[in-house]
Amino acid sequence: MKHLVFLLLGLILQPSLSSATEAGGSNYLPGFYGDFGMAVLPDQGTYFNNFFAAYQDTKSETGTLLEMPGIIHVTDQKVLGGQFLAGLYPGLLVSKDHSGSNNFDRVGLGDFYLVPGGLNWKWDNVTALLFEGIVAPTGRYQKNDFNTGRNYWTFDHNLMLTWGLPGNNEISVDIGYMNNLINPATDYKSGDEFHFDYTVGHYPVSALGLGITGSYYKQVTKDTSSQSLSVAESGEASSIGPVVMYTPHINGQDVTLSLKWLREFNVTGRAQQEYIVCRIFTSF
Repeated sequence: MKHLVFLLLGLILQPSLSSATEAGGSNYLPGFYGDFGMAVLPDQGTYFNNFFAAYQDTKSETGTLLEMPGIIHVTDQKVLGGQFLAGLYPGLLVSKDHSGSNNFDRVGLGDFYLVPGGLNWKWDNVTALLFEGIVAPTGRYQKNDFNTGRNYWTFDHNLMLTWGLPGNNEISVDIGYMNNLINPATDYKSGDEFHFDYTVGHYPVSALGLGITGSYYKQVTKDTSSQSLSVAESGEASSIGPVVMYTPHINGQDVTLSLKWLREFNVTGRAQQEYIVCRIFTSF
């Protein structure tokens, strides 16, 4: 069975003003790097990776639908002994907020996620993937409005590791550190963020994976504001939930489907969230 890597990031959109990072949002979604074989690349070629997500806070005051169709290109080029890849994920966002006295709805382009380069190494039953993710402020943004973009650049440095274990088992982890730049419309700089994602999986048969996935997130530096705006407290959260992956062979090629449900706990600095995530991965 081919293990497939999913390199993607979504957008959390929260309207609360008393939350971690600017407007309580982040360019990281808890657990969304965690998947089966997350450090294992497919063969050389170009791949289509479509990502769907539905998420809301546990009080059902805000809700978001997100789609991010992506393209990953895996080359045969070697850099420092690692196989080189790149990727691009535009995002389409539908969001609704009724946490206050007014209802807000917004449909529009979200922030793009770019992978300008990554390197993949393999040693026996261990695989490593080192890559840089960049969130570009391409989404709609207007100061003091309900937006689909966050209006600042984020540089997300990631190291993924996958261990193949006896008995058709595996452990995959992702360690990431995000540097956020200033929002030029507000002169507000969200603090740096650390995230850790994991999946513990088992393959009853070669085309089916069952597992547990989750994450840990913490804002590690404080927000700053040159306009004396109220600076949010630092945030922290964990998540956990089941994940299933199925890879049928359709029209001569593998089509990988992944579905997970995640619920946050031990949340500080923003509202607790829950997520349903579906991914489809196939070659062109």
